[in-house]
Amino acid sequence: MGFNIINMNTWDRKECFNHFFNNAKCTYSVTVNIDITNLYNHIKTNKLRFYPTFTWVVSKAINNYQEFKMAFDEEGRLGFFDEIGPSYSVLNDKTKVMSDIYTSFNPAFLSFYKDMDNALNSYKKDTNFTTKFENNFFIVSCLPWFNYTSFNVNNEGSSPFLFPMVTWGKFFQDGDKIIMPLTIQVHHAVADGYHCSLFFSDITEMSLNPEQYLK
Repeated sequence: MGFNIINMNTWDRKECFNHFFNNAKCTYSVTVNIDITNLYNHIKTNKLRFYPTFTWVVSKAINNYQEFKMAFDEEGRLGFFDEIGPSYSVLNDKTKVMSDIYTSFNPAFLSFYKDMDNALNSYKKDTNFTTKFENNFFIVSCLPWFNYTSFNVNNEGSSPFLFPMVTWGKFFQDGDKIIMPLTIQVHHAVADGYHCSLFFSDITEMSLNPEQYLK
């Protein structure tokens, strides 16, 4: 997968990156309630699984923006991947311990859906099932057991997470609409609230018009 080195001398975000990476180090999370009524009905009508379907929707939105694909290469140079794929959580039904599986992003929904669906089925049959992880990834998880109003992950690792973490909770009925809390957590050095607004706008667009995107 292609990795594009950023020229720090000409990068418009250089000063902002240095400030939030070296001085005011921080990540932040934003939670928004998303109307998934049309998407939910489309999934039911077409007998799809929600987890791989919405993971593709999230992955599509993430891959629309350079700011969400940032990383350091093995030589410590800052850049961004051409594409990144989701590393998503799966629950061991016996131990109730989470494992992580990776599926490469594919802009063709059905191709990605089949790959992730096969991985989920393989893990369900054998919890020793693993997938090869790549450097170009972001994190996906869901909390289908409860609804929430905010969600935050505190990173205590020595290496900063520049990639996003996306989480969603249990959806609920609000009148004739189906609403679901969706959270994105990013490093402030690489993405601002403006970029998060683009992410949520794309998610809303795809959720409102699933027939157009889930082909």
